[in-house]
Amino acid sequence: MFDRISSQRVVVGNKVAATADSNMKQHKRNARPVSRAGATPYHRAESYVPQAKRLREFKWLIYDNNGSYNGWFDWLPIWMRVGYFSPFVVVSLIFFYSAIYWCRPRPLHFEAIVYETVVSGKEVDYFWDTIPKTAALDLAIFLWGIIVVVYAKITLGSIGAFPISFTGWSWLLLSMRAGIEFAAWVATSLDYLALGKRLAIAGSSLRMVAITNACVVCTIWNLILFPIIYFFSIKDGEKRRSFLKFNFGFFMTNIHVLNFPMAIINTVYGSQIRLFTFSDLWVAYLVIMLYSIVYYFVMDRRGMHFYPIFCPRSAFSVGSIMGVLGLYYYLFLKWNELMMMM
Repeated sequence: MFDRISSQRVVVGNKVAATADSNMKQHKRNARPVSRAGATPYHRAESYVPQAKRLREFKWLIYDNNGSYNGWFDWLPIWMRVGYFSPFVVVSLIFFYSAIYWCRPRPLHFEAIVYETVVSGKEVDYFWDTIPKTAALDLAIFLWGIIVVVYAKITLGSIGAFPISFTGWSWLLLSMRAGIEFAAWVATSLDYLALGKRLAIAGSSLRMVAITNACVVCTIWNLILFPIIYFFSIKDGEKRRSFLKFNFGFFMTNIHVLNFPMAIINTVYGSQIRLFTFSDLWVAYLVIMLYSIVYYFVMDRRGMHFYPIFCPRSAFSVGSIMGVLGLYYYLFLKWNELMMMM
């Protein structure tokens, strides 16, 4: 009996050994060949992309400045300069940007007032019987706008604030509007009718945004931002007196005070005014959208916070954003009421 058991064990053992040997041979056949060429540049590498070429970790702040460019905004709390945007602000911006796309008037329409006036011969007020008063005023506004920019370059050493500040955008827009409509008059008078009409339409499309931006800049700076900066961001003493002197100097008086009456001419007051339409309102909102992209996604990353009431890290900024949009619509209605009274 023990012999039978022993023989069975031998048979079973032989079967197990044979099975193991078969599995080993199968494993060797399936195994990938091992390179004998030694280490290669990619030997046991985690990725075929060299480590030096991998994308760096994304950081919101471009400079390591705690969200305060050159220390200019140290007076703001750190939470207003660094951190995630408020979800309420994010949702409001998405809603606003989407509305700009979906609510665009189709087609956009702007009356070519300058072109139509020249072609019809309705212009009657001339300076020296050579140039209409409206064209002369537009030329004066355009040239004065250039003079102020040149003055800023000479006295301040830079005009870098113009493309990044809403005040700068406002000044450039009102100067551009006047320059384009003057060019439209010149082109139409010289019988370049197609060019004159295009220029007239382009200048006309900037009328409402020019007057409304100037009104908002003049009001918000003088009644809100200037007091905040003067009393809270600058300590009492020589710096405060210097800032007060600078604020009432030639440059700041032009871009924050004279900008409003300059923008009124030939937009809501003059012989060639026209009522604004929803196309004009859409252009004004488009400019706000474009500047908000610059402010929130370019300047914020550099630590520039010119307008704390629009801080993206505070849910209360939603009220500021909606307030500005509502103000533009209110002014849209009021400009038309004013022009209908004339």
